[in-house]
Amino acid sequence: MLSDFFTSLVFICLSLTIISCKEKKGQQNIRLPELAATELDARLTGADSLVVVFYKDPYGADSLRYTRYYTQIPVTGNQNIALLQRELQRPFSGQEKRKNCRGEGKIWCFAKGKIFQTLYFSTRCEECCHLYLVYNGNFYYSSILPATVSWLESLKPLATEPANQGMEAE
Repeated sequence: MLSDFFTSLVFICLSLTIISCKEKKGQQNIRLPELAATELDARLTGADSLVVVFYKDPYGADSLRYTRYYTQIPVTGNQNIALLQRELQRPFSGQEKRKNCRGEGKIWCFAKGKIFQTLYFSTRCEECCHLYLVYNGNFYYSSILPATVSWLESLKPLATEPANQGMEAE
């Protein structure tokens, strides 16, 4: 009789787990309040340098490994930082799930030589035109300003491949 009880208990637990998983799959992407990126992460106001990374083939056939190969450019200077700071003062809307868009690159933000935040961008404005960051496990998106798109486009031809990229371990 005791074994029947445990068998029933296991069956009930498994049933509840399956039902719970089905309910989660059907949930919509919950939207979070809009905040400036600098309100989400106050460290962004103290960024003193950046590294802008451009994926070599962001819209290629390999949707899982397209971020593997990239070029990059270090960025300093008050004018460049100020441009990004203006972008980060704009409203970012949060959601629990990432949008179904490929990124074209990312921006590593540094203060005193240490990386503290990564921003991701896409400038394919017909489909996905945004800057986003991950904060507390949520994704915060903002539309990207035309001035920022132009700035990124001006940096891309100057970006170089990091040393040892493309070298496979033997």
